[in-house]
Amino acid sequence: MVGAAAALAVTLPHALGLGLIAFAPFAQLMPVSVLALWSAALPGALMTLFARARGVVYAPSTAVALLFGGMLTLVMQAGAGQGITVGQALAITGLFVALGFFMQWLIGRARLAGLARFIPLSVTQGFSAGVGLSLVLTQLHSAMGAGVWLWQSALIWHLGIACLVVLLSVVLQRLWPRFPSLLMAMLLVAVPALWLAPAGLLQMAATPHDLILPPLPDWLGAPWWAVIRQAGVPLLTLSLLMAVVNGLEVLVFHQQLETEHGVRASPDEVLRRESALSAICALFGMIPASTSTSRSRTALAYTGTPTVRVGQWHALVMLAVALSGHLWLHWLPLAGLAGVLVMAGVRMVPAEMWHGPQRDLRRTAWWQSWLVAGLFAIAGGAMALMAGLAVSTVVLLRTSGAHVIRRMHLHGELRSRHIRRADIEAWLAGRMNRVAVLELQGILSFGVAALVVDQVRKHLERRQCVILDTSRVPSWDETSYARLRTLAHELQDQGIALLISGVHGIHGQAMDDLQPFADLDHALEWAEAQLLLECPLEARLAEPIGSQLGELGEDMTEQARLALERVMVSHHYPANALIIRSGDQDRRLMLVQAGLVTLSTAESPGKGLRLASIGPGVVFGEMAFLNGIARTAYAHADAGGARVCTLEWNTFKTWSQDHPEAALGFMKQLARIGIRRLGTTSQQLRAAME
Repeated sequence: MVGAAAALAVTLPHALGLGLIAFAPFAQLMPVSVLALWSAALPGALMTLFARARGVVYAPSTAVALLFGGMLTLVMQAGAGQGITVGQALAITGLFVALGFFMQWLIGRARLAGLARFIPLSVTQGFSAGVGLSLVLTQLHSAMGAGVWLWQSALIWHLGIACLVVLLSVVLQRLWPRFPSLLMAMLLVAVPALWLAPAGLLQMAATPHDLILPPLPDWLGAPWWAVIRQAGVPLLTLSLLMAVVNGLEVLVFHQQLETEHGVRASPDEVLRRESALSAICALFGMIPASTSTSRSRTALAYTGTPTVRVGQWHALVMLAVALSGHLWLHWLPLAGLAGVLVMAGVRMVPAEMWHGPQRDLRRTAWWQSWLVAGLFAIAGGAMALMAGLAVSTVVLLRTSGAHVIRRMHLHGELRSRHIRRADIEAWLAGRMNRVAVLELQGILSFGVAALVVDQVRKHLERRQCVILDTSRVPSWDETSYARLRTLAHELQDQGIALLISGVHGIHGQAMDDLQPFADLDHALEWAEAQLLLECPLEARLAEPIGSQLGELGEDMTEQARLALERVMVSHHYPANALIIRSGDQDRRLMLVQAGLVTLSTAESPGKGLRLASIGPGVVFGEMAFLNGIARTAYAHADAGGARVCTLEWNTFKTWSQDHPEAALGFMKQLARIGIRRLGTTSQQLRAAME
């Protein structure tokens, strides 16, 4: 109840102030305060009844009320020649307002409301502060209810009453933090002011009148064609503006509610529910209610915990105010209401915005918040919306650019799964620092792609190849394609190759002229092949002349080596032929003589994960050969075919009995090959886990 009373202290002056502006065209036809109170009470009660949400107080927002007033003014001007009545004007205005909320409903129906979660905290704080500052500036513009800034006794009395309300509310808040200080301060100042101020000097909230119910819209007699012909386009524009500004304000507060209090709700569902109810209120000629940031934050300052009861008590009391306002509203000075709105506006500004930023990161967010808040207060919600979208885009690009490069490998620590002879591997290891690998992540948009290009240019010294691994990039745009093409041409002129790995689908088709690779492993293999072009031809021979054993034949006597080669069986496999199958019980050791053999997790060539690519002079299948376990992978000949020599375990045992020393050397070399391969696997695993 305390939270509801605190929110009511803001709603009453806010509703009256905005109501006087929104319904100003009716000022000569009926008491405007009647329409203001009913518009603040009935739509809020309807929203509270059917759009129940914890921590939310429903009432007409500043943007909606002002845009409603702008539409009503256009309708009255366009229908003046037709003798338009109050009911007819409310019918036409209500239709266009309902159309605006129907557009807002479409935003939720299209599931676009979730995009509000991408709005940074600086923008949400700026919107909250902008609402508060607009309340303060509105009261200053109206000279605290006096109307104009003329230094006479009326202005002095209004300023004095407003300042006393502000001062007394601060004192009461500090003495009793859980007490609705704004409401009590207004009552304590307003009552003595009525007795002390000269008669007729103060502006009152309303003129004396009897109880009047809100007028019903006249749908049948309204001059529809005349109004639409003269003001249809401006009315549609204001409807669209209302949908965007109010929808964003609702979503921003619910995002703050989730961030600060843990109250989670589907933004699309919130927008659809509130839009439907607001459209119904508009069709009945009232200013629609929605999530009120100012009242909700005021109530939360007292309750601490979001609850539905606050909104219920607030709606119930506002209905009582609308029914009884004609009895006491004309005794309430506008200056007291102005003081309440000034204090409420100041409290709307987040506390951290009043303090100077302490760090560079917070300094940027601080200035962004004040930029959005200032534009909201001075130029209105539309300009603040544009500024907020601009700031959100800058923050998104800046954050994406700061983290787009996940990791850089500049010292040759990454290698492909292509396994070569030890001497070739040693030759490559000393030259892999010519290959720079940059792992990218996040969305590669136009600004982010430019930052990647700048980073590449900084690390071009002594490079022969640059690989951009984009396996963690979910989305590209056309500008990023163009940026990378320009970079590729620039590097080509310098003799440097640019490779793009991890590109699939339509992105791969869009970059088919940039040497895209399915994964980083294939890109590294291509780079290694380019480096090997500089390797002397004799070092790249598959094996020494007259030897089929390669590394396995080192330190063997010629007699033992020739004896082993005679019992080995040579096989030629055509392109993509299956050499071994996972799960088979086969104790053959295999040595690649020519071509390439690919080990993978799939039976079909080119599918599954490539585990290794075995080059000439390298053995595979050693685990099954030594331990007798089943095969753990599939092996296929490469596209050019392969020639493989095999050695049966039983044949090896027979040979080892005749040549025990050579067999010991054979096993030692086989262990060295396994250790080297294990080291390569460990290095790749470490790079992946880092």
